[in-house]
Amino acid sequence: MKRRGRYKYLGKRVKDRRKKGLDSASEFYGIMKAIEKDWKKGRISARTARGRLLLLYRLSFKKNNSKIQHLSNSTLQKIRRRIKKLMEEIK
Repeated sequence: MKRRGRYKYLGKRVKDRRKKGLDSASEFYGIMKAIEKDWKKGRISARTARGRLLLLYRLSFKKNNSKIQHLSNSTLQKIRRRIKKLMEEIK
């Protein structure tokens, strides 16, 4: 039996850029797109999609993700706005 990896999107459907882990804006946007695509195709429920987006939102704060210290606060705010907008669409 094949054992599943630890990450749902990063490194599988979204290319892991820079160092290992969620550390660039393009990775955030890629994961958002992958979650939306899975939800639209019916692979995951709306509840699961919102839960994954909520985790992504939480990881967009520097206190919860030490790998994004180099990103500017304005970039992180844009990411958070896009996540919130997508969460509203999925309701």
